[in-house]
Amino acid sequence: MQSFRLKLLVLPALMFLSACGFTPLYQSGSDGQSGLGTPSLDHSLSTIEVAPISDRVGQQMRNHLLVRLNTKGTPQYQLKIILEQSTRGYGIRPDASITQEELTVKAHVSLLDLNTNEAPPLFMETYTSRTSYDAVLSDFATLTQREDSARRLAIEIADRIHRRMAVYFQGHLQPKKDCYHQ
Repeated sequence: MQSFRLKLLVLPALMFLSACGFTPLYQSGSDGQSGLGTPSLDHSLSTIEVAPISDRVGQQMRNHLLVRLNTKGTPQYQLKIILEQSTRGYGIRPDASITQEELTVKAHVSLLDLNTNEAPPLFMETYTSRTSYDAVLSDFATLTQREDSARRLAIEIADRIHRRMAVYFQGHLQPKKDCYHQ
């Protein structure tokens, strides 16, 4: 009985969203165009050039972004990313050594339009992600955990950047609908 009531509440909400022009982010029509006949989101994302990122974690992030963005078109935009990593130890043992480390990765992201070189970036954002891991007595094991944690954080941030690019281009590709003044 309660699920029926829930369905009665959700159905009008979905109808309202579709009336306001809500379309799923990754929707594409049979002709390769997005729902309203504008250039497809996939095509727009494929025109983003990802600038090289320093160090190994940056290379892993860049490679993941290249796969996610499916860069194959003529570059129209450039994505610049500057990574910062920091670690903080906590959980002190009686011998003053740490038992846990927290790794923080920050990515400063800017999207540039390659057609207008002197223009300011289309947008600039900072993404932060954190994780922690055990600091064991073996230096090799701790280093391996730190590198694996950094790689996982870089991939997580790359996925967030990809979603942000998709939202950015989806908002710029489709004409705006006004729910109140049609």
